[in-house]
Amino acid sequence: MATTDWSILEKLLLAQAVYKFGEDNWVQIARNLKHHAMLQRQPEFFNQKNCSLQYYLLVEDLEAERRLSKAGPIQDMPSVVKLARQLYMQRMDELKSAIKKDEEEFIRLVSEIDDIKAGRWDSRLVDLVKENQQKDSAGVTIKMEIPNATERGKDDQRQKSWQKNISLLWREIANHKNGAMFMNPIKEATAPLYYDILIKTTVEFERDVVLMLTNSLMYNKEGTEVYQMALEMLEDATEQINIFKMADTTSSACAHIRKASIVTKDQRKSIAE
Repeated sequence: MATTDWSILEKLLLAQAVYKFGEDNWVQIARNLKHHAMLQRQPEFFNQKNCSLQYYLLVEDLEAERRLSKAGPIQDMPSVVKLARQLYMQRMDELKSAIKKDEEEFIRLVSEIDDIKAGRWDSRLVDLVKENQQKDSAGVTIKMEIPNATERGKDDQRQKSWQKNISLLWREIANHKNGAMFMNPIKEATAPLYYDILIKTTVEFERDVVLMLTNSLMYNKEGTEVYQMALEMLEDATEQINIFKMADTTSSACAHIRKASIVTKDQRKSIAE
């Protein structure tokens, strides 16, 4: 019977839950999957019957593969361990493929940006603006406003200021006592424009940092030293990012107030004249 309804990640987490709670504790296994942060299914999908059925189908498939390959038992290794090992390798291949696809997309984006800077996209951008100014099917006119040079200059200045501050935050997080073990950022030599192009907001930065640390939690057993170190660093990094976001929000609010004050003064001056 096919087992394609479950993703590789779901199968791996199922095998890990069976290893942790045992093959006779489907109540706890189902509860663990229902509330797992990395799974997006509706909770009722991970009921006891579905989980147990899926697990034993996976074990049957594993044994069928072993018989076809005529390989002997691997030192009496439990089926759940063999299954988890096989799924772990499949998940690694899946992640490598996804990373490769992201790298190819990044290279494509860098190439497009170079073309735009060189002016090779000028006519194409004009066509895109015209298309967006046409009426949609509902009869609503969509307009694309192109910022003038002054506005672009202000945006560039704000972005440079943000990048400087986010770099300082990154150093603070990476300097954590456990940082050397978990922090493995994209190197400048590999992708020289990564932080200039792909990381544009605090939300994106937070996503990448949290992803690095939650990956460490996922692939290390709960209660182990490495798991505890990753959890400690995740909590510390989350706290620092939250403080940064609060300060960034306050700074933006102050800038907005100052801008409003200047506009009001200009209006009063115009009325007086």
